Amino acid sequence: MKAAIKSYLKGIDWPLASEVLALSIIGFFVVFSATSHNGDISQLWEKQLFWFCISFFGMWLFSKIDYRFWIEASYIFYWVSIVSLLAVLVIGDETNGARRWIKLGILSYQPSELAKLSVLLVLARYIGSKTVELFYLGKLFFLMAMLGLPLILILKQPDLGSALLLVPVSIILMYVGGVPAKWLTWLFVLGLSSCPLVWHFLKDYQKERLEVFVNPQDDPLGAGYNIIQSMIAIGSGGISGKGYMQGTQTQLSFIPEHHTDFIFSVVGEEWGFVGCVVVLGLYFFMIRRSFEIARKARDRESSLLALGIASMFTVQIIINVGMTVGLLPVTGLTLPFISYGGSSLMFSYAAVGILLNISYATRRPVLVTGRG
Repeated sequence: MKAAIKSYLKGIDWPLASEVLALSIIGFFVVFSATSHNGDISQLWEKQLFWFCISFFGMWLFSKIDYRFWIEASYIFYWVSIVSLLAVLVIGDETNGARRWIKLGILSYQPSELAKLSVLLVLARYIGSKTVELFYLGKLFFLMAMLGLPLILILKQPDLGSALLLVPVSIILMYVGGVPAKWLTWLFVLGLSSCPLVWHFLKDYQKERLEVFVNPQDDPLGAGYNIIQSMIAIGSGGISGKGYMQGTQTQLSFIPEHHTDFIFSVVGEEWGFVGCVVVLGLYFFMIRRSFEIARKARDRESSLLALGIASMFTVQIIINVGMTVGLLPVTGLTLPFISYGGSSLMFSYAAVGILLNISYATRRPVLVTGRG
């Protein structure tokens, strides 16, 4: 037993694991500050602690399971996620005009989080397969169909942020996997040309978010309110911040969704520039380590899967932080490992668990068999 534990601890990718745990610890304290004295959400920090324990166990479990199991079962998880996305449109709880969560007793489950991971798994398996010739145009159409089905269902909820996250990550996997750049360029041109059509199907609040992105002062008390208050909070933090649980924008709830989408504003106000640098620095080293795992992976499929996970975290962090400082439109994406949210935390830790297993496999001796 002791030997098994010692062997497991020795095999853990400690740089990656420690960076993720550090971010989660920071996240817990930030969520506590943002919620503990705010009426209806004052007990959310307790739920976050519960979800952290569940997620940490999930990371350990996923790190113990051979990554090839998840790749082999990728199509099963893909169709499970499709069924879940269909179910949420029918039986999901409606909040602010959106159906994104399915109630499971006292807990809620967000199918789009499963969809993100399942899409990465199925793309890694399909693109990584040596039998697939990606320079055939029909293969590209099949890839687009696999990506398009969950995208349409996610947009139907509507959840524009999750849909926007999947697109660049999938394009990265396709490009690295061997899809000709000229075809991806044509897809980009086609996507731009379809923007007027997409605009027609956006909800009114989504259109308002895009309009006020250019100039939030056009509607300072409406659609532009979130961005303005977020930038005020971050700017008022200065170099070292106002102090833990001393941020006026946070404690007086001037920032909407300050425990989820705009939690980086809390970091900026209470911990200042120094706190922001620490958080972004941890993200940088975590992402760098993830890309390094992808580079060193033993086989093509695991390399693409690790690349997809690393890219997913990178894009999500850029979108969330860019949104809070006014450089990108408001999309509703959370900040990984820091924002409040059970589904997001659980699936993020599951993805890290897969990365840990891929990393362990790169250091595990290869058994060579032969005749003799």
